[in-house]
Amino acid sequence: MILYILIVLVSLYLLVQIWQTLSLFRYQVYSHYKNYVGENNQWKVISNDLPEISIWVACRNEEKNIVQCLTSLVKLKYPQEKIQILVGNDQSTDKTKDLVLAFINSFTSETIEYNEKKAQIQLVDIVDDDSGLKAKARAMAQLDKFATGNYYLITDADVEVNPNWALGLLGSLSSDMGVASGTTMVKSDGIWGWLQEIDWAYFMGLLNLISFSGIPATAVGNNMIIKKEAYWEIGGYGKIKFSITEDYKLYSEICKKGWKWNNVMSPEVLAFSDKIEGFLPLLHQRKRWLSGGKELPWYWWLLFGIYGLFYFVMPILLVINIQLGLIFWLLKFSVQTIQINKIYTLLGQTRQTIFKHILYEFYMFLITIGTAIFFLLPAKTIWKERKY
Repeated sequence: MILYILIVLVSLYLLVQIWQTLSLFRYQVYSHYKNYVGENNQWKVISNDLPEISIWVACRNEEKNIVQCLTSLVKLKYPQEKIQILVGNDQSTDKTKDLVLAFINSFTSETIEYNEKKAQIQLVDIVDDDSGLKAKARAMAQLDKFATGNYYLITDADVEVNPNWALGLLGSLSSDMGVASGTTMVKSDGIWGWLQEIDWAYFMGLLNLISFSGIPATAVGNNMIIKKEAYWEIGGYGKIKFSITEDYKLYSEICKKGWKWNNVMSPEVLAFSDKIEGFLPLLHQRKRWLSGGKELPWYWWLLFGIYGLFYFVMPILLVINIQLGLIFWLLKFSVQTIQINKIYTLLGQTRQTIFKHILYEFYMFLITIGTAIFFLLPAKTIWKERKY
């Protein structure tokens, strides 16, 4: 009886994987990005009616990354006079604020590759208030008061965007869409870096597939765009109940108002985040995601359960029947490898070697088991040196 139950559980996981694989090969990107560029993606704005955009960057103790982030933003292929960059310094205790001010002071037209005019960069100090909001949600609620654009693009201080990012996100919205999210990967720097790179690409790819199937998923807070009308229809962050995953909360509130959504896998909307240093900080990140995801619909938690149970069930199956266990694991690994390779192709990235896929399988086992145990522990979540 136990063997049959184990077979049913792992078979259910494989059926979900097969469904996702079929969806992956049917995946199509909704985008009118090509309306904005010339042939071969050469920089040439066809439309003279591009809207003004406001880019929001919340930062706390990001002296390591903030300059690279701002440098990538001022190199966007977009009319610079229509770009406003709002940097929210969330009570940093390192050199973040000084570096932002120095960057603003040294910012000249010579630093811009695609346009002779300058974008507007403004530093906003985030202060304590009685809104009940915390962390990035509070920063966003204070930045939105300064936003002048018709579209709000949000990224993080540890992220570098590609030059087509703004046009790509703008092109991902149709008239009835209020929010869209691009795809973020981790910069591959050493073994720990490229393991996280594969992990982000894989799960963001699966997330996008769920959205593609017609089910609202979530936006990624370091790579998203919101229409001004949709944002203020819900009252902005100031009217949203605080959530440790502020990106999902914003996304879900906009969808509740009847706005459509879009989650996109394409090279134009690809951004790269800095990796998380260390195993324990990575567990804190995952616990934060799961804690904020408590408001997700039941079918999301069913999906999480199916994924998580696989790694608890497989060791037992291997002990009871090693041959059967190895067959199931090989099937899972093969389908997963096909999925990851297809996602990398959609993102315009070089596929990973089989050696990296094998190492990633061990990484997946450790991080899934570790996250499940850590999530159930009563310890608080630590993020950006704050406890939640």
